[in-house]
Amino acid sequence: MKINQLLANWPSGVIATQAWLREQGVGPNLIQKYQQTGWVERVGHGAWKRSGESIDWHGGVFALQQGATVQVWPGGATALSLAGYSHYLTFGKESVDLFGLSGAVPPGWFRKHAWEAQVNFYPGVLFTELEDMALQVFQIPYRQFALKISTPERAVLELIHQSADEMLFSGVADILNGLATLSPRRLQKLLEACNSIRVKRVFFVLARKAGHAWYARIDRSSIDLGKGKRQIIRGGRLDNEFLITVPERFANAT
Repeated sequence: MKINQLLANWPSGVIATQAWLREQGVGPNLIQKYQQTGWVERVGHGAWKRSGESIDWHGGVFALQQGATVQVWPGGATALSLAGYSHYLTFGKESVDLFGLSGAVPPGWFRKHAWEAQVNFYPGVLFTELEDMALQVFQIPYRQFALKISTPERAVLELIHQSADEMLFSGVADILNGLATLSPRRLQKLLEACNSIRVKRVFFVLARKAGHAWYARIDRSSIDLGKGKRQIIRGGRLDNEFLITVPERFANAT
């Protein structure tokens, strides 16, 4: 493949992996030649970028998502922020939350790269297999490519999973208050597939407090909420419906 054809197929600002280059008809010897002649620069083992281009985590994740099955995706707080549902104030480095299928591990070139953002990776323990991975396509503004990210329904459960207990009833609760248009059908599937009793119980307490119409449409009879009482907030009040300790204003004492 001639270099002009390769560059025409190569979106600006993204990393090209060896697997993607092979699909373009570019083998190891040819990409080495392009590197030697200054057309491309090596990012790490099996990964290259166009010479002189700056790359960010969006371009790195795009490279990870090329393949038959999406193994890694932006989720939780990052997916909600990208979709315009929340804007986190960060001091210093931007924080990016990536989630993955069970057993998925980002390759060495991605883990070792000095991204401008602080990248956090959460391995796939939150859900069993889903028919629909509950991802949506998100077009990166002013860029030539899109990423698959968590839907708001999946992202809010991931956000609860990734958040420390003391954040659940302040920042996370505020975000859920603004999610009035979640799909009860998608939430139903996600909650049935969710492996975390903590996530599910906290979600229901926060959703009940938010009072959105979709809350009443979720069928709890097919969702495993576990047994027994659990402490979420030290010194909190026991919520008698979901049996977790929560701040007083969130508790249902009846």
